[in-house]
Amino acid sequence: MLIDKDIEKTWLQIINNTPRLSIENITILEALGRVSAANVYAPTNLPSNRQSAVDGYALANSKDDTSNSYTLIGSIGLGEVFNSPLQAGEALGVGTGGDLPEGAVTVIPHENTEIQNGIVIPTMSIKIGNNIKEAGEDYRNDDLLIKEGHILGPGELSLLAAFGITEVQVFSRPKVGIFSLSGNVVPYNGTPLPGKIRDSNGPLLSALVKQDGGITTIINIAEGQKQDIKQSLLELSEQVDIIIITGGTYSEYDNEARSLMEDIGTKLLYWGVPIQPGSHTGAGRLNSCMIFALSGNPTSCAVGYYLFVGTAIREMQGLNPYLPRIKAICTNGFPKKTGSRRLVRGYASYDGEGFKVTVQPGQKPSMLRSLIECNAFIDLPANYPPVEEGQEVTILLLNTLYDFIKF
Repeated sequence: MLIDKDIEKTWLQIINNTPRLSIENITILEALGRVSAANVYAPTNLPSNRQSAVDGYALANSKDDTSNSYTLIGSIGLGEVFNSPLQAGEALGVGTGGDLPEGAVTVIPHENTEIQNGIVIPTMSIKIGNNIKEAGEDYRNDDLLIKEGHILGPGELSLLAAFGITEVQVFSRPKVGIFSLSGNVVPYNGTPLPGKIRDSNGPLLSALVKQDGGITTIINIAEGQKQDIKQSLLELSEQVDIIIITGGTYSEYDNEARSLMEDIGTKLLYWGVPIQPGSHTGAGRLNSCMIFALSGNPTSCAVGYYLFVGTAIREMQGLNPYLPRIKAICTNGFPKKTGSRRLVRGYASYDGEGFKVTVQPGQKPSMLRSLIECNAFIDLPANYPPVEEGQEVTILLLNTLYDFIKF
């Protein structure tokens, strides 16, 4: 078990013990946002032949020319092929994206010509090679198109389609089960009796899992005797790739989450990380299932997810497991000196000069307010003095696609 419980070393423990997911073939129409599981190479040149980049006239000549006229010998529509080579002094009408015949050395746009008695007269300077897309100009045969571990976006899917690649290998989506040990919660869609609260962590974690490409299969609140809870957890570990336990991570007399994980045979990787909020956290592995225990406090739960569970979900899919780390100017400061390392919830933005970060209101671990529009953690080392307005700080960006950054 990890003894020196530094965040970075905890990340290494997670990464080194997280298994990669299985691979599946899916159609490119299903592949948006999925992670490629293999390198994909170009099977041909793109474009495969020389093509026109504009609507106009393909010209045959041997040198740059500013005055010649050209005999118009016909035109071809898109999808048609002109099988004879152009001879010097000839012109052929072509469309954007149409294949060019042998002998064509330039294409002049329609609007830069005059037509007189079947003669094409350029009204602009002509340069050999203008407005021609050469074969392989975009991609050459065997060029790398997509790397393994790459998130597939609209551009990537369009590229695959251009080569006639209709299926792609991707990592399976991580299946996640959420298991609450908090004795005072009821389902989020229930009505709490006095002394009870609704489960806000289940929907929070389910949304975070989906944002990272995973699937939440169940949100369960533990009920029954300890033996029943153990059996439920064991059965769940055989159905999902990750279990997130919330609550029960700290008690003056008993650590319910840790005890439960050890009782079902989980190999603990670490327990307790000196951070604020969410120091009462741990993780382990049971066969191929990763199990994480997070604090029941909503903000602590979110911090634990971003730092630890998200790391595993990204690693499972072959993605870079680390959160982006950048410098930013704090716009409003943070008045408290840190004890242990503190992750202050913030909103990061870019204003044309650099990144800024604003400390969110409601920084108590029990408060949800600081999570609204939160897209960054201000990472303050242990024993760090109060942050002044205008001071440069280090931030961790929480969405690697920068979905919430306003440029």
